[in-house]
Amino acid sequence: MKVGLLYPRSNAHPELMTDFINGLKVALKDPLNGQIQLITESLGFGGNEKEVYDKTEKLLLVEGAELLIAFVDLRMLEIMQPLLIQSGKLTIIVNSGANYPVNWTPTPNIVHLTLQHAFMCWLTGIEAATQDQKNSAVATTFYDGGYLHMAAMVNGFEKAGGIITYNYVNNNRYDANFSINPLTDYLMSDKNTDTLLCIFDSTPASLFYSRLNEYSKNNNLHLFVSPMMLEQEALKKMNDGFNFSINGYIPWHTLLESNTNNIFKETIQEQTNKTATVFSLLGWETGLILQEVLSMNNVPHNDGLLLVTQLLKCKINSPRGNLKLDPKTNCFVAPIYKCSIPLGYTHLIMDRVVDYENKWDNFVKIPTEGIVSGWTNTYLCY
Repeated sequence: MKVGLLYPRSNAHPELMTDFINGLKVALKDPLNGQIQLITESLGFGGNEKEVYDKTEKLLLVEGAELLIAFVDLRMLEIMQPLLIQSGKLTIIVNSGANYPVNWTPTPNIVHLTLQHAFMCWLTGIEAATQDQKNSAVATTFYDGGYLHMAAMVNGFEKAGGIITYNYVNNNRYDANFSINPLTDYLMSDKNTDTLLCIFDSTPASLFYSRLNEYSKNNNLHLFVSPMMLEQEALKKMNDGFNFSINGYIPWHTLLESNTNNIFKETIQEQTNKTATVFSLLGWETGLILQEVLSMNNVPHNDGLLLVTQLLKCKINSPRGNLKLDPKTNCFVAPIYKCSIPLGYTHLIMDRVVDYENKWDNFVKIPTEGIVSGWTNTYLCY
């Protein structure tokens, strides 16, 4: 089976595609054993529409890929979609899930494998409002603010009765000059706002936490944060604890206790000499999906519609729990984990969300209203 792979690069996470491709190859054990021929094309940062379209066309029409894996965001999928539909081949769209579609109606031969970031940000916003934290300031970066996970968090918060009192968007470089003075000045002046809705990638998150830890009134603060702010890279300076509480949701963590997760971590470490990450997780899961496709002996590999019909019947045993394809959206839905770091704690407390499928159903029922814009490149790829 010829498999085409479109992959981006990232300055912020230079290991992103190395980890993804390593996870994919390790999950397949030996992708070059004759069953799978992997053909790759780099998309740079993934924001050039013509380049993305041309390389998609090359893989499908010139190279003859029977199936396509595209690590791109939804803005680029809109450009690719007519070509993908015409091809009829199975396309697996992979990304963090920081964006969500205006219309959730699925395309029959396209499936989505994500980290469900926007969904978890929506839940985090609801969580903030239902803990009697009715007044909140928003804190994010210029880059992070260009994706819909911020809209999801704010919408969840406001629909649950919360009120946004201040918006702070940091546009500093991620270095020693990183400053949050406008935010702390506001918090000092407004005694009724002690909650922050925060969306930061892991590197600026670490800087944000450090600066906020220096704020003199920080022990009154309650942070409700995006998944990347709960990544180990973001929390690496928490040895002495934080002077505020932190709450949020994550898709996966190295500390999750399961045999499947242990096998995943150990195999990645043994075969790549690297620690497992969320990016190697996405690669591993993509490999598991390809294994399911290979096991469908009576289904042509280039028949995307029939392959999706068969994938709807599958439960894929992922390190984060069972992946199941939602027929209403063609999105793979996986278990999620509620996290907290109470004031002064030095470790993450995690609990699996039992009714995550019902919460997902409620999330995708919410209509997207108004004008939607944002960056075209995939979240994390900058």
